[in-house]
Amino acid sequence: MQDTTIIALVGLIGGLIAIISPIIKLNSSITKLNVTIDNISKLLDEDKIILKDHDKRIEDHETRISILERK
Repeated sequence: MQDTTIIALVGLIGGLIAIISPIIKLNSSITKLNVTIDNISKLLDEDKIILKDHDKRIEDHETRISILERK
């Protein structure tokens, strides 16, 4: 092979490495963010259930208080 061919191949390989490695890092970062968003979403769903339960309990207490006030 000629020297120019070898230099061109080395340049091409170096360029591909320079382009592919940030893409791989970006892909792993996006995957981590998706997992984090999924976990936060699950926590929010759990909190909504807890808030609904608290809301029901508060309504029950308000009903009890209004009944006691009528007496």
